[in-house]
Amino acid sequence: PVVPFFDSSGPEGQKLIMQELSLVEGNQCRELADIVWQIGERRGCNEIVIRYDCGHTLRAEVWAPSWPKTQEYGTHESEIRRYLQHCLHVMTRNPGAPQVQITVPEGRCRHCSRGQRQILLCGPVHADLREATAGAGVAKE
Repeated sequence: PVVPFFDSSGPEGQKLIMQELSLVEGNQCRELADIVWQIGERRGCNEIVIRYDCGHTLRAEVWAPSWPKTQEYGTHESEIRRYLQHCLHVMTRNPGAPQVQITVPEGRCRHCSRGQRQILLCGPVHADLREATAGAGVAKE
């Protein structure tokens, strides 16, 4: 599970930190700015993953077309924070509009071709991806 908390030990005061984020590369504690930067730069992040019944966990593709390009910013910590501020500003200008798209590949596990999709993990949110079985929900007499 992911637990957000604030850390006031940084030079700029409080920073939003996410605990136990990555299922792909082990548990770690990362700042929200680093997560948003990774989505903007790589169209995915360690925190948004698909879990399969074979035991594999693969990253989902994340697309945020309205966000600025990461190439317009430097890689220094202050630039990454400025990028986060710009992304949050863009997303709050029109809060009802879709801002981010998560693509979950259909079918079996891309790693072993045996496992079926089970859960999409997006931070603390879990979405059930299991296919409905034929006849599910139909009461038999």
